[in-house]
Amino acid sequence: MSDLKSLMGVSMHKAGSSVTNGILKTFSQACGYEIDDISIAAGQSDKPAPEVFVAAQDQMKPTGVYYGMARGPYVKDMPALAGLRLVVQLRDPRDCITSAYFSYSKSHVPPKDPEQLRKFEARRERLQQKTIDDFAQANARNYRMRMKVLSDLLADHPDALVLKYEEMVTDTDTWMNRIAAFLNIPMTDDLRAKLAEQGDFSTSGEDVSKHKRQVTPGDHARKLAPETVAELNRVLGPVMDRFDYHV
Repeated sequence: MSDLKSLMGVSMHKAGSSVTNGILKTFSQACGYEIDDISIAAGQSDKPAPEVFVAAQDQMKPTGVYYGMARGPYVKDMPALAGLRLVVQLRDPRDCITSAYFSYSKSHVPPKDPEQLRKFEARRERLQQKTIDDFAQANARNYRMRMKVLSDLLADHPDALVLKYEEMVTDTDTWMNRIAAFLNIPMTDDLRAKLAEQGDFSTSGEDVSKHKRQVTPGDHARKLAPETVAELNRVLGPVMDRFDYHV
């Protein structure tokens, strides 16, 4: 087991966090970290994911483990993160909201558990009765809160790397090189080969039925009415500025 300080990813939904988690696992294995992805345990538990994550910090080791990706505002209730190295993946929250509408209303794969399936189908039916503009305006404050939680988490953290979805899909090599530099690991040919398939962000047009519907930044401006964009800018502008996302 590595004697490096333990590592965790932090993000928000629809910011490319699943892909980032897979890439961080590959880097972590190359560094000698053990993998203890809390999100897997959360997916198998009958408890809410925030409860699983918050409880898991009691067993966190200070060195040698990659703990996967935390995607929710519950990270504010995880003081153990102050002692870990963090990789924080961000995305323009206006694009997160736009992506969430298509994912939740069209492309997410239904769960197998009957009770979870019932809730899934009820939410999908509710969303399909809403316009994307109604959905966006209803979720703006939720994403403002999520961005503020991440800003507060980073404010006094001495050992964190901030990444952005926009660089991940438009300049993947630079994005990956920043991870390698943060973890102080050389980008060998073997490591590049292992990362190559995970870092393919090409799509053939747009398909709303697919999880990877489209990847080009700025989709909110293409999908939302101008008055909706103006409202998102009003609600989200101050917290976006903290991460150099400008309206």
